[in-house]
Amino acid sequence: MGEKLRVGILCDGLELEQWQAECVRLVLAVDGVEPVVLVLYEKPARKASSFVQRVLHHPWHMALYLWWRKNRFKPAALSKVDVSDRLAQVPRVACKPVDQGTDLPFEPDDLRAIAHYRPDVLLSFGSNILKGEILTLPRYGVWSYHHGDEEKYRGQPPGFWEIMDGAPVTGAVLQRLTEKQDGGFILAKGWFRTIDHSLSASIDAVLMGSAGWAAQVCRALVEDKSDAANGRPSTTNAAIKKYPGNIDFINFLITLHGNKRRSFQRLSSQRLERNFGVLYLPISSLLDARPNLNVRWLPAPSEGQSRSAPFGYMADGQLNVLYEKFDHATGKGEISRLRPKRDNILKRSRTMLTSIGHYSHPFVLQKDDTVNVVPECGANDRVELYRVNEANDSLELQGTLLNERLSAPTLFEHNGLWWIMGTKPPLDDVALYAYYASSMEGPYSPHAMQPLKMDIRSARPAGTPFKHEGALYRPAADVSKTDGRRVSIMRVTELTPTTFREEWVKNIGPLKGSVWNAGLHTISAVGEQTLVECERSVQTISRTKRSSKAKKSGKREKLAKPDDDEEDDQE
Repeated sequence: MGEKLRVGILCDGLELEQWQAECVRLVLAVDGVEPVVLVLYEKPARKASSFVQRVLHHPWHMALYLWWRKNRFKPAALSKVDVSDRLAQVPRVACKPVDQGTDLPFEPDDLRAIAHYRPDVLLSFGSNILKGEILTLPRYGVWSYHHGDEEKYRGQPPGFWEIMDGAPVTGAVLQRLTEKQDGGFILAKGWFRTIDHSLSASIDAVLMGSAGWAAQVCRALVEDKSDAANGRPSTTNAAIKKYPGNIDFINFLITLHGNKRRSFQRLSSQRLERNFGVLYLPISSLLDARPNLNVRWLPAPSEGQSRSAPFGYMADGQLNVLYEKFDHATGKGEISRLRPKRDNILKRSRTMLTSIGHYSHPFVLQKDDTVNVVPECGANDRVELYRVNEANDSLELQGTLLNERLSAPTLFEHNGLWWIMGTKPPLDDVALYAYYASSMEGPYSPHAMQPLKMDIRSARPAGTPFKHEGALYRPAADVSKTDGRRVSIMRVTELTPTTFREEWVKNIGPLKGSVWNAGLHTISAVGEQTLVECERSVQTISRTKRSSKAKKSGKREKLAKPDDDEEDDQE
């Protein structure tokens, strides 16, 4: 777009909620965006009424919720922020309210005043339901957020009914408004975990996590992608939710208390321990309707340590596995390697990469005669490429692929291009990003649709992308549930520098018939074998309590011998 993108803002006043102020800040930070008009919609003055009239007309049927929302419900995303300084130089149009019985909430004079500034987009943060000519006045329409999956949860209040219904995710949409309430054209959509023991925390995650979507669509328009404002029509016919009545709200408080109690008990009495094993079948076998999940597990790691994110390669005809070896006492993770002993059990260990920083997720891509490794490093704001050296005893730095941090960086080739996919803090489990290059070493360019998607059920990479019968499949982490992490297998139907589409195929895990049955984290391919990483829940009973139990039973306490990974010092 050669000209500036002319953006207007429609709101009830100059104090916006924090998520709205952040949305405005991000939009105005887009190079090529020009704020042209601030439309202030004045609320009609309340008619004077007597005490008796106020009592008679008060919504007593939902009084408990209204009191709680006013006095106890304090999410940070809804706190007020004064934006008068930020928007001081933007021309203003003060609109007068019209009769509520009409479909036109704007007077003709006000519409003409707004049209004078020729806005391409109007961002609506007002509390009124907009109808009529205002919806088609801007070239790209009026944009508004709805915090809820409009296919299931239209109406109000955001996040409430998801907790009541036990929904694992809470959706959000940025829509181009039409006459249909919460049923406009979808410009962006995503899903976040429902934090079932705290509506405030759940709302903060959804509102702040989606605040950047308007800026992303504006950036696409600035880059001449005019179809970004078309969106897709919503087909929802879901019932419109209302504010909860008193009985519903009491049930909500009971549900919230029960969820909070279970969460506290889980955190205080249990810890999760991670480990991995080998499935002697190709990763594509997991696409079967009833796949064989007979995994041969490694012995449990010693107390205070965990093994995670396994990725393997073949060397001298033997399976070698790189993984994160994490010490809970020091909080440090390093990349180690396991390879078989003479009994063919993965046991012989060697540290391959360590530093002051925390290394994890050593993604492996074996190409020709080299073993390429792309680990995640929390201390570095970059993605680096390593290779296993000839002696197979350390990782050697080859160069930098990206000058920004990615969580779970995943490298693969597809249709003649090299791709890196991963997520970013603070939405490590929600927002998927991609970069492409003509060679593995780069340079890499960002995908035009960044982020490709926002969905806590299928964004973060969770293993090795693989091809089966000509189709590309991508394992992704589903961390929407509190009772067991899963892997979603996604089929990528379109991936180019400007387009991305994928569809859900199936979920794998947790492996209920296994000792490691509390969650599935990673599935990675090594030829005709698959590495599987799971976790189990371990009761955190103190040593004092164990000794007390042993004394009461008249038996001497017998502690399990730690199963340390043997250091491979003789290589």
